[in-house]
Amino acid sequence: MTTSFYPPHLRTLFTDRERELAVLEQATLSLADGRPRHLALFGLRRIGKTLLLMEHLTRLIEQAPHGAVRPVYVDMEELVTSPELFSRRYVGLVTFWALTGGQGDRDSFLTPAGLLGGPAAGLRCVAQTLATLERARDDPALQVSAALDFPEKLAAELDCYLLLLLDEFTELTVLGNYPAVRRPVQLFRAALQRQGRLGYVVAASAISAMQHLVQDGQSPLFLQFESVEVARFPPDATLALVERILGTPPAAGAGRRLHELTGGHPFYIYAVASRLGDLSPAAGAMTAEDAERAFLLETLTRDGRIYNYCRYLYDISLSRARGYGILKAILQALAEEEGLTLSEIARRIRKGAPGTRGYLRALQEVDLLIEADGEYFYRDPVLRYWVAAMTRGIEVDLLANRAALAPLLADLEAQHARLSSELGRARESQLREALRVFAGQEVDGAWFGGSGRLTLPTFTQVAPYRSADGQVEVDALVETASGERWAVELKWQNKAVGEKELTALTAKAQALHARPWCISRSGFTPAARVYASEHNVFVSTRADLERLEKALKATR
Repeated sequence: MTTSFYPPHLRTLFTDRERELAVLEQATLSLADGRPRHLALFGLRRIGKTLLLMEHLTRLIEQAPHGAVRPVYVDMEELVTSPELFSRRYVGLVTFWALTGGQGDRDSFLTPAGLLGGPAAGLRCVAQTLATLERARDDPALQVSAALDFPEKLAAELDCYLLLLLDEFTELTVLGNYPAVRRPVQLFRAALQRQGRLGYVVAASAISAMQHLVQDGQSPLFLQFESVEVARFPPDATLALVERILGTPPAAGAGRRLHELTGGHPFYIYAVASRLGDLSPAAGAMTAEDAERAFLLETLTRDGRIYNYCRYLYDISLSRARGYGILKAILQALAEEEGLTLSEIARRIRKGAPGTRGYLRALQEVDLLIEADGEYFYRDPVLRYWVAAMTRGIEVDLLANRAALAPLLADLEAQHARLSSELGRARESQLREALRVFAGQEVDGAWFGGSGRLTLPTFTQVAPYRSADGQVEVDALVETASGERWAVELKWQNKAVGEKELTALTAKAQALHARPWCISRSGFTPAARVYASEHNVFVSTRADLERLEKALKATR
């Protein structure tokens, strides 16, 4: 199916995301049964949220062009200007998608004359809503409310359900800059409560702002949306995307190294793989060194896609926060050494802790930093690498040869070795927080490599463990009041865990009189799975852990 909204070259590149698509499909089926579910997509900028929305709505249209559930795509960023323009364009876009499936002249639906004189001319709800908008010219809040109520009325008149895919959803809050509107999120919640034929999937690049909207207990939308993470690619998906870009599978070493360098971020994968294709036309002959060179040229040359993206992200984020000079100093300090505490950062920038905390909060609000267990990290490791290079005045000429790049390649290797350790530390802290809320919940045993249902223990002690002689160390040793123990290890590496690693964990667990539980970012080898089953070892993938953490949040 060829569409103007989802060009063939983009669809050709669509890779993986089967987990996310399955969640979207289940929400769509639930809506078709009259049980609306609302989803909120979270993920870094350029991680592929919009592409995911486009793939789902295209599949839905292909399956049934005018089926029981019709998709509607709205980019809120291009809509939210004034309350009046938002209201009219929102009504027009919803009508356009519901009637045409995204095909044809969209602009003709964006004016009252075009709507009333086109395919929507016979629809009573369109004429009534436009009349309401006209009468409410001096009441912007009423205009916004009428527009938000419109999709339900349209769905009823068409006798269907509408799945509204609202991209850059956080832009809705911009309408709050108009005193007459004041609280657009409350208006949206009020409309949501009146609707039964609509399902919403909202997405935004501003992670912190989205979390505030749908996860903060003070937000009107608290508990109205299920959170779905659009994460970085695992190694196999990275290799699949590289193959689609190059037209043939890359050499194994080059593909693995490209994944490590990009951290599985689809935009970075695309940029580096495209550059790699320019450097070495024969994909089968590519080496890990070629991948490194392509990464450096993309990240450290002024014409590189990654260079310009990082420059944009850095500048736009800092422009939204006060105290540019101090914020810049904090980012530079963390680019040189991550995992610093508040007091350590305050000393480095020579500011008091209370003031530094405010600056750190500002950097978290614009999604540059995250905090884990009192330590601060970059949310995007590639951006961290770029900032570190720019701080030291490092830029690369596009024609630089291998000899000129050799010092940077050595530095890159050290950076990524350190990065893997730091990412693992941050995830270990999050895991221990999850263990602390185990309290008898019943969960899917498949998340632990088994079957049936599993009742989680209530742990009274949760802490990392290292024996006095340093011979036995686990990421978490947890214990119940009755003395039941688990020994937990997190393997946050870019290769599947094998039988050897599980054997070592089992030996540690036996020494500690504990049940072993291994969590692997990249999954387990078939031999490891067999070993786990035979030796009573809990095993969980990254996806299993995410499902478990989501289930635990729902019980709080």
